[in-house]
Order: sequence, then structure tokens, then C-alpha cells
Amino acid sequence: MLIWFIIGILFLVIEFISFGLISIWFALGAFLTMIFYNYSLVYQFYIFVGASLLFLILIRKFAVKYFKGNSKELNRINGQVVKIEKIEIRGNTTFYTVYLDGKIWEAISKFDFNLGDSAIVEKIVGNKLVLIKNS
Repeated sequence: MLIWFIIGILFLVIEFISFGLISIWFALGAFLTMIFYNYSLVYQFYIFVGASLLFLILIRKFAVKYFKGNSKELNRINGQVVKIEKIEIRGNTTFYTVYLDGKIWEAISKFDFNLGDSAIVEKIVGNKLVLIKNS
């Protein structure tokens, strides 16, 4: 029982660090598995995996809608003017570092920018800003 509690806490810590609704399902599965401490470890593992998948399937859609439902903050970022602070080329993709609202963002663009150029945030894709030229 203690091992499932520790595993659940570990997954909660990972969730708090990542903020991406990634490991909360495993934490819930681990805590549910604690109830079945008198079963063999193999059955406990199956219960953990099954419960985690069940939580993922049943709750994820609702949770994503709930957390993304308030997207006014993200919509406010669209159209903001940012300054190119750093340019980094990885492979054949160019990544730009910009500051927006006191936060460091990584950005991509189909346009080429130089250090110090201004750009407009077109949209957010994943955790990256997509920039367009500032006319």
C-alpha cells in the first residue's frame, strides 16, 4: 500500500512541475490501487494500468475543455508586438526567443527575423508563439 502512495505522490509532483495534464491520471490510478493492497503485485499493476487508462478516457476531455475553456488570456496574446531577443537554429528550424508579459517565449515563423526586429504574434501552437512580420 505504501508503494502505491509513494508512486501517486511522485506522479502528482511531476504533474505540478509540468502543468500539462500528463501524469495526473497515473496519480489517480495509484491512489485507487492502494485500496487493493491485499491482492498480488501483478493484479495491483493491472488495476493501476486499467484505472489510469479509465481516468484518462473518462476525465481528460472534460478537464481539457474546463482548463482551455477560459482562453481569453491566450486570445489576448494574439496580435501583440514582440522584439526578437535571441535566434537559435536547430537542425533546419529557426527558433526565436522573445519576451511577452515578462515571460520568455520560444517562437517560430515562416519569415526570417534579425536580432532586435519587431514581430507580431499570430497565434500560439503548443507552447510556441507563431510570429509574422510587423508591417
